[in-house]
Amino acid sequence: MGSWPKSHRAAFAPPSLSLGLALCTPVASPPLSSPVDSSAVAAAAEAPPCSLYWVGGEWIGDPHAGADFFSSKSVPNIGVSSGNYSVQLVYMRCPWFSIGTGYDLSVTTFSPDGRVFQVEYATKAVDNSGTVVGIKCKDGIVLGVEKLVTSKMMLEGSNRRIHSVHWHSGLAVAGLAADGRQIVSRAKSEAASYEKVYGEPISVKELADRVASYVHLCTLYWWLRPFGCGVILGGYDRDGPQLYMIEPSGVSYKYFGAALGKGRQAAKTEIEKLKLSELTCREGIVEVAKIIYGVHDEAKDKAFELELSWICDESNRQHQKVPADLLEQAKVAAQAALEEMDAD
Repeated sequence: MGSWPKSHRAAFAPPSLSLGLALCTPVASPPLSSPVDSSAVAAAAEAPPCSLYWVGGEWIGDPHAGADFFSSKSVPNIGVSSGNYSVQLVYMRCPWFSIGTGYDLSVTTFSPDGRVFQVEYATKAVDNSGTVVGIKCKDGIVLGVEKLVTSKMMLEGSNRRIHSVHWHSGLAVAGLAADGRQIVSRAKSEAASYEKVYGEPISVKELADRVASYVHLCTLYWWLRPFGCGVILGGYDRDGPQLYMIEPSGVSYKYFGAALGKGRQAAKTEIEKLKLSELTCREGIVEVAKIIYGVHDEAKDKAFELELSWICDESNRQHQKVPADLLEQAKVAAQAALEEMDAD
């Protein structure tokens, strides 16, 4: 049919109410007093989804589309002809439009059932990311990331997902890497500012609260958008090892073990099986590697690179990348466990 002139195009109406275009053949457009044409009814029944036909004074749509239309009596019989088609303007409700339509245009708008769709969409970005795992062991924290490799040309170690915030704390990012870098930058700024003012390193709890407040700030104003990432923050302070998870909504909780990303549910199940209070960080490195290798779906996901870091007594309570020899041992143990699982 080609594109319609701008003057003939329909515009969107208020939330869940859209102004649609109804396509109908000349034979199916009789005046209100005309009898129903059986051939027109048959043509309407075979209409593609969201098409409307004017038959005997009624609008007939695709029964499988589930459209809920307003009474045709309230719609003026105005039409625009073009070739073999005529176009009628009619207000209609379409379920696939009403899901979020009008309520997801701004992060400051609540839906009637109390949802903020923009924050939910940001959470989807986290859920589609590679898996991120953090565990609190008896002597420190271990962070692990399944960093999906998007191209074979990408150099190993680039586009890191684990970042140091302060000498005693680090962040693992799930979701949009660029958004994660912005959060890391803010966390570093908060840590430096606190130490400059108070003369001592910021506590992990205070750092988590400040970062969570910053993330939440981006859900309060219409000219901002939520961060499309979640982070797991680990650190070691005077209260011992601490582990926090911060979600796109700005919610922050303290955990013994946490997971983000597409494999989070399976990862949480495996974490719950561990006796974390008896586990050392050396042992935790192997367990985290096993979890990440176990949740990785080789059939659907791309190749991945394993990133591991720790903050423990062995690292002098500083956030560091796991030494290369320990990382390699963890990979070998994880692959062996995966092969054993496949054999069973």
